[in-house]
Amino acid sequence: MQTLKITSLLLIMPVLLLALPRFAVQEGTTCNLCHVDPNGGSLRNDYGITVSSSELSRSQGSDRIANYTGIINDFLRLGGDIRFLNYNSADSLGQLKSAFFPMQADIAGYWQVNENVGVFAEQDLLRGQNEAWLLWTGLPLDGYVKAGKDLPGYGLNVDDHTSFIRGGNIRKKALQYEGLVFSPYLSPPGIVEFGINVGNFNFSQSIANQFINESSNGGFGEHLHDKAFTTRLEWWPALGSINGFLGGTILQQDNIHLSGLFGGAALGKFTWTGAVDVAEEYASTGTVLASYNELNYNFSSGLNLQIKYDFFDEDIDTSGSSINRITFGAEFFPIPFVEVRYQARFTDMTGNKTTIKPEYLLLVHTWF
Repeated sequence: MQTLKITSLLLIMPVLLLALPRFAVQEGTTCNLCHVDPNGGSLRNDYGITVSSSELSRSQGSDRIANYTGIINDFLRLGGDIRFLNYNSADSLGQLKSAFFPMQADIAGYWQVNENVGVFAEQDLLRGQNEAWLLWTGLPLDGYVKAGKDLPGYGLNVDDHTSFIRGGNIRKKALQYEGLVFSPYLSPPGIVEFGINVGNFNFSQSIANQFINESSNGGFGEHLHDKAFTTRLEWWPALGSINGFLGGTILQQDNIHLSGLFGGAALGKFTWTGAVDVAEEYASTGTVLASYNELNYNFSSGLNLQIKYDFFDEDIDTSGSSINRITFGAEFFPIPFVEVRYQARFTDMTGNKTTIKPEYLLLVHTWF
């Protein structure tokens, strides 16, 4: 029972509610095509709701579900995300331990003040965190300005916070660091961001207050009062029948420096997304390297098969400090706005005698 309680406490963390990059690359367009946020993620717009109700699922469900829009009136849109997780793994004695708990319960709204100005707000009902910002669009070069509370738009926005390019393992298995700074403990900082979209290129620059701090992965109290500067550039080409994108980001806060490349490609039923990030002065042991690769196969309508490979090295100049993890999974969308995801994860600690038992996860996700 004690092990079960500990496991639950360590895993009851918010899934970072971000746009799935593979959906964007399949469509051959940026994440903001489906979301009100220019960086993608969270509340969906008209097109995002249409894709959710008519393209993702195996069945259309009832007319009431299929016709849902989230529009309250001409100015207000509401939505939300709810996730439950069943986690299973064996302990050191080989006995199966299981836990079932809520992972996410968020509600969000967007108020369209006028043609170019909107206000977004989101409340995390489980942990009390919130996000809010004002968006001003229609600027030259298809530009925008966003100001309020939000996370910097760094790296590949995957929805699994345990990926090493995001927050990594909440419960450390052997190393001092087992993921980058984007821990689910983070509260959105105050931020100002501007961006432009020119042809197939998207550029954004932001400045955030107190982003990397004592609530980050590992704790960085000495950097609490420093500003974080984030620069992002993306290119979304179409090469015949192949849709793809390539991007890079840089985040600088005091002497902590993060930089990375990310990209994706879609051909027929296959979609690949990947990223590699390097962090300097992040871990006291040396230069950190994190990478992510995900291959998806659209087996049939509403059913997706997936394999992922995560890698993390907390010091690339020494041996015995890295983690390899491979994940096999399947995602099923039976009706609009419902996802059932099953994953089996296998982890290896290079140069370490720690035995990592396989992990099995069943996630149920609904959104509106």
